[in-house]
Amino acid sequence: MKLTCNRENLISGVNIVQKAVPAKSTAEILQGILIEVGEELRFTGNDNEFGIVYEIPAIIEEIGSIVVNSKTFGDIVRKLPDIYVTLETINDGAMLSITSGHANYKIKAYPTESYPPVAFLDTSVSFDIKEKTLVDLIRQTSFAAAAQEEKRIILKGVFMEQKEGKLSFVAIDGFRLAKKTIDVEDSREFSIIVPTKILNELSKSVKGEDDVIHFCCNENQIMFFCDSFRMVSKLYKGDYIDYRKMFPREYKTSCVVNNKAFLSAFERSALVIQDEKKYPLTIKFNNNDEIIMYVNAENGISREVITAEVTGDEIEIGMCIRNILECLKAIDEENIILSLTHALGPCVITGAEDKSYQYLVMPVKITSKSV
Repeated sequence: MKLTCNRENLISGVNIVQKAVPAKSTAEILQGILIEVGEELRFTGNDNEFGIVYEIPAIIEEIGSIVVNSKTFGDIVRKLPDIYVTLETINDGAMLSITSGHANYKIKAYPTESYPPVAFLDTSVSFDIKEKTLVDLIRQTSFAAAAQEEKRIILKGVFMEQKEGKLSFVAIDGFRLAKKTIDVEDSREFSIIVPTKILNELSKSVKGEDDVIHFCCNENQIMFFCDSFRMVSKLYKGDYIDYRKMFPREYKTSCVVNNKAFLSAFERSALVIQDEKKYPLTIKFNNNDEIIMYVNAENGISREVITAEVTGDEIEIGMCIRNILECLKAIDEENIILSLTHALGPCVITGAEDKSYQYLVMPVKITSKSV
């Protein structure tokens, strides 16, 4: 195996596939990157749950394939001095020679027979979506999925549902819910639970432009792909929560407020809080068209007054700042609408113009004195 490629292309490919390489594994081969040389240079990372295949152009002199340690190989190629890099197997494939300018490294190589292949799903039934649209769907929902410590595995993923000409992404962690819906022309229907890992890594790996990403799925796996790469992940199994029942049928209080002003007030209030579970933020919506935010925490006292359009009953609720901050950062509109039922009922946040994004968060018990 021998080839020459551009260093920046090489670094990009290695960086992407390394996202699927486990930091620790009982199987040493999984801590490696599979390098295959055919018509192009192809890299593969795979942890048996999530796999990435990425191709870059190269000048091919001799085809072949090997596995090298991911960390060692990645650390070296990111430090190489010249714009071009030559990779060549030596010692009957037992070593990989890496040459760039006057620098040369030789690292241990492994045979490829025991490296697990990344599945290739049937692309004849694929769906198409623009990169920017997909990135927005992920950005506005995946943060609300449960942490990896959560025992209920279905909550650690994003629920993807296509039904009646609409594609929805939904994430829930038990305290909050994020949902984004877009219109699609495809009449086919499906519902799956996708691990957040593949979605978050996918959003980091694409440019978020008008280029099209394809995806297809079966009962067990999902695959996202384009000309240069494919990502494949196992799906989570189980019945997803009937999230539609979580939204109240009617609200007693509604508030329209500038998103930037609201977000800034939350960020300032967070400066005096170390333990937000112990010291949640008190928020009062009053009939003077004001939102008053107050907290008496470990590092001090914060009080903010924000102009808003408040209609309905006056209401006072407690909120964990992080749960609100991530939502406000995910909304792209100038103004937002907060809809509430009572002090311990869910708060629903949407854009003032675009209702395709909905965020539901559960209040917490108020510990600070009344504002």
